[in-house]
Amino acid sequence: MHSNSAAHSGDRIRILYLIPSFRTGGAEVQLLSLVRGLDKSRFDVTVAAFYEGGDLDASFEETPDIDVVYLQKKGGFDFTFLRRLISLIRRRKFQIVQSYNVSARFFGILVAKLMRTPAAIATERTARLLYSSMGSRVYLFLEKQALRSADLVIANSRAGQKFATSRGAAAHKTVVVYNGIDSERITARKRPQDVRRSLGIPATAFVVGMAARVERIKDPFTLVEAARQVLEDAADVRFLLVGDGPLLADVKTEIDALGLKDRFICTGRRSDAADFINIMDVVVLTSHRVEGCSNSLLEAMWLGKPVVATRVGGNVEVVHHQENGLLIPPQRPDELAASVFKLHADASLRQRLGRQAAEDARSRFSQSVMVRRHEEIYKSLLAHSAFTEKDNDEKFGLATSNERPFPRSNVLGCPVDRMTLDQCVAHFEKIIRRGEHCHIVVVNAAKVVKARRDAELREVIEKADLVGADGVPIVWASRLLGQPLPGRVNGTDLMNKLFEMSAQKGWRLYLLGARPRVIKDAVENLRRRYPTINIAGYRHGYFDSIADEVRAVAEINAVRPDILLLGFGTPMKEKWVKRHKQTLHVPIIHGVGGSFDIVGGLTKRAPLWMQRAGLEWLFRLIQEPGRMWRRYLVTNTTFIWLVTRAWARQAIYKK
Repeated sequence: MHSNSAAHSGDRIRILYLIPSFRTGGAEVQLLSLVRGLDKSRFDVTVAAFYEGGDLDASFEETPDIDVVYLQKKGGFDFTFLRRLISLIRRRKFQIVQSYNVSARFFGILVAKLMRTPAAIATERTARLLYSSMGSRVYLFLEKQALRSADLVIANSRAGQKFATSRGAAAHKTVVVYNGIDSERITARKRPQDVRRSLGIPATAFVVGMAARVERIKDPFTLVEAARQVLEDAADVRFLLVGDGPLLADVKTEIDALGLKDRFICTGRRSDAADFINIMDVVVLTSHRVEGCSNSLLEAMWLGKPVVATRVGGNVEVVHHQENGLLIPPQRPDELAASVFKLHADASLRQRLGRQAAEDARSRFSQSVMVRRHEEIYKSLLAHSAFTEKDNDEKFGLATSNERPFPRSNVLGCPVDRMTLDQCVAHFEKIIRRGEHCHIVVVNAAKVVKARRDAELREVIEKADLVGADGVPIVWASRLLGQPLPGRVNGTDLMNKLFEMSAQKGWRLYLLGARPRVIKDAVENLRRRYPTINIAGYRHGYFDSIADEVRAVAEINAVRPDILLLGFGTPMKEKWVKRHKQTLHVPIIHGVGGSFDIVGGLTKRAPLWMQRAGLEWLFRLIQEPGRMWRRYLVTNTTFIWLVTRAWARQAIYKK
């Protein structure tokens, strides 16, 4: 055991991190970043590895204020190490055991449960089953059984989160924490010209590179074939592969066979990878089956490099096509070559993508963000003995699709969250940052009345993640009925706030709904009003069939928006979400009704004084009497009658 900490303190949270070895890999690098960043005045950290002899052993051992333990496992089916693991947990009385990689997840959850450790956490870093041997198949089977008993599963991508739930982890016990880059580790130490000189790369050469483990799932042969195509026409390009792995010898053989040896360099494993990434003009990642949250992509983006990545797993959550990089299909060397040619020819595009990549990496994927999120989870997890779907939000503050982040009022049988507009937007920011999901429904008097007659609409409202008070009459009714709401969350006001936030924070919007000309005018007006607004896509709201709707969902998913705004009427938008919610990969879904007509200039919104007086309905009735008279005169009258009757019943009951 290597101890670099002060005496273990009883008032600190005691955590054991369990991992097979400290061999360089994504999980190992991220664990090292986490334990280096944790506040040691609040957390007592021990890291245990099954095997000794990894190339990162010294890095862990030299980290201040942590203990490093080697459990001396002898082989894949040697279980004698379990005695040492059980003894360690018994002595240290850990409050949390967090495990990385398949075998450690199985043994970590198993032993933590046997020893009655308060919290067993599994960290999922991939998004697909990977078999490397018969032993891996056995461990994957055992781990799947163990995941069901984990108190929490932390995935590093939404793709990994879905993978974890598909393998038995409860959805309300699964959260996303993206990887965090340790800026010290990814700082280039050498001058670019010196690195180029050491590799024999001319100072004027255009360098395309990949820094990754050279293994099958990274598909290095696609990179080699793309290099062959590029080098046929571009004499100034050099290719660089940084990393070691089981396929490195085969890759070198292929490079030689294609006659690329002088222009395609393989460095092998390097501890100073940042120096090599720093000389690359374009960084690529050719993963073909699976990817979680790629460290190599994040490191390249951190250094301001334009990236080209395959559209698999978590890559699409990190790289936004044409904004901070380029996405291509997997196993398509021709597409990769075309992207390289495109970036080679367009210096301004490279600079724009690189600048945005660096900004995104430093705001979304920093070590401090990742560490802070873990610390919040640990404190929340230990504050209560177990997760339940019902009270997940109250106890832990960890957003899930089933979360109730605000207390709820009951207005004529319709649930409405007690929140202000600003609180709602702040909650959306958390959802987007954490990579989670929230469907908000806003209700007015007409919708409450409709929901009493339409069981499907009522079900959608009840199952929505958030329900806002769209109209002043809802707020008045809540106060009259003794369940006061703090104010309204008007759908149009919320939409306009999201436009502002997109312009400020870069949130990606997709607008779906309205007539073709109206939605086009709305987008043009928005881009004039908010020059920095980030509209990822838009489409009119007319569909020929369910298949046409499914194609629209695929288009939305392809551009990876943070927010989907639906410009359909009620109950069409609510029922549309019900049909497609499970396949929409969008953090925020908000139905805005006819508000696109206002943005597009087709109709006007009521003056502010009418909005505040609860007379917005009257303004719309005057504008469109033929369409609105029944909604506002019949349903609003019904609403007033229902509220009056409910108030009278309450008054009689109190007496």
